Amino acid sequence: MIDLRDSTDPEIAIAATVLATLDAAARAAGVPFVVVGATARNILSAGLLGRLPERSTRDVDIAVAVASWPEFRRLTDRLERRGRGEHTFVVDGVEVDVVPYGGIEGPDRTVLWPDDVRMNVLGLREAYAAAQDVRLPGDVVVKVPSIPGLAVLKLVTWSDRHLLTRRDAIDLETIIGWYSTGTFLDSLYAEEADLLAVYDFEIELAGAHLLGSHMARLLGPASAEAVAGMLDDEALARLANDMGGTIGIKTQLLLALRAGMCATSEPIATV
Repeated sequence: MIDLRDSTDPEIAIAATVLATLDAAARAAGVPFVVVGATARNILSAGLLGRLPERSTRDVDIAVAVASWPEFRRLTDRLERRGRGEHTFVVDGVEVDVVPYGGIEGPDRTVLWPDDVRMNVLGLREAYAAAQDVRLPGDVVVKVPSIPGLAVLKLVTWSDRHLLTRRDAIDLETIIGWYSTGTFLDSLYAEEADLLAVYDFEIELAGAHLLGSHMARLLGPASAEAVAGMLDDEALARLANDMGGTIGIKTQLLLALRAGMCATSEPIATV
């Protein structure tokens, strides 16, 4: 368990307050949820690195496992709606997005909203299955995806809305970078000597490959193939451009990530 109960970071404190309210509402509705989006990124960064990424956020996103729209509304009817959208609410003054998945999904792993907007929810089921508990200030405990789970969700979300925003690409680059720092860097040297050699000891590329392999193992063969397909050559070039900075370096990073995803397809329970 990641323990952030003593965190004094303002963004973590705000998220903890909002998530405590959401947790109470979700328990009353009998609906399990997992924290996703930039809030999950912040929590993992604070827990693993002791600091938050440069891109800040106040919004909170959660994904809820529901079998039907009435079950979804059993939770959302307890929340204050923001605007006319089906998934945006205000909790303790903070904007909250609530995304459904599970039995409400179609065979293509998408959700069709009542307003006929279709959303890709591929990876949410798997991310929840491998999620870890996090204790936040106020002693609220919530589930947050593992790093591979969050990377999957960021890639899927980027593929879904890259024409609207670059922030998912920027977050994905941050997440990839985690796999070549701290304890992950130690693991690369201790356990992945062959992989390091393949990449001529370019730590960032070896870390990206390792993350890709963990993403594929989390997803299982069919879903891993679908997510890897979001990194075909054309999409990969767009994603590298959306990450900003030196395009050639970002391209190499994403090629290593894709190589890792295509090399491993055995599902695992957690990472």
